[in-house]
Formats: sequence, structure tokens, C-alpha cells
Amino acid sequence: AHKSMRLKDYDVGPFIGLLMTILCGAVFFLVQVREYYWNSYSISDSVYGSVFYLLTGFHGAHVVVGTIWLMVSLARLWRGEFSSQRHFGFEACIWYWHFVDVVWVSLWFVVYVWFGGWLYMGWFKMWDGDIY
Repeated sequence: AHKSMRLKDYDVGPFIGLLMTILCGAVFFLVQVREYYWNSYSISDSVYGSVFYLLTGFHGAHVVVGTIWLMVSLARLWRGEFSSQRHFGFEACIWYWHFVDVVWVSLWFVVYVWFGGWLYMGWFKMWDGDIY
């Protein structure tokens, strides 16, 4: 969407790019809601549950804010408020989403790989259960 806007294509490229990104944000949030519904633990079960819901909940809130911001940018694009040189609001939204993406990669590693047991179970199997 950003590349199309910079190339003065205001007809198709930015709309498709923004719609696809909005769709991806909505799907991510719906998958997170589904995961919360089917989890076998709650926020009050353990430290892991508390940390899991705190970190992924804050990230989900930022995804919702970013998706709303994308919808506002789509409305502004539809109204013709952006040009190839004047689209700071849209560019700020892009930077926000890059930040949310980098945070998600870090959270995924910490919450799902490290605390979630993948690394721990590999380490546990490597030492034949004698972890101490």
C-alpha cells in the first residue's frame, strides 16, 4: 500500500494493501480470542498463565488499535486526503505496525518457545529428566 501510494497509484494498490492488512489484523485477533477460549489454564492458575495473558493481552490490544488506525487510514485514502508526498498519518501507522510486529516476534519466542515448554522440554529430554 505504501509503495503504491509513493508511486501515485491511488486507485487499486493502496486499497488492496490496506484491506489485506486489515484482514490480517482481524484474523490475528480472532485467532487470539479462539486461543483464549480453548486454553486449559486461566490467568489465576499460575505465574505462566498470568504472564501469558498479560503479554498477549497487551499485544492483542495493540493489534486492535492498529487495525482501527488502518481503517481510519483507509477512510482517509478513500476521501483523497493522502498524496504521494503528504501521507504522514499513514506512514506513522506503518511504523506502529512494524513495532507491533517486532514485539510479537519477541513475545512469541518468550511466551510460546521459552516459557511455553518447547525449549524446556528439549532441555529436559537432553538431560534425561535430571534438570538439576
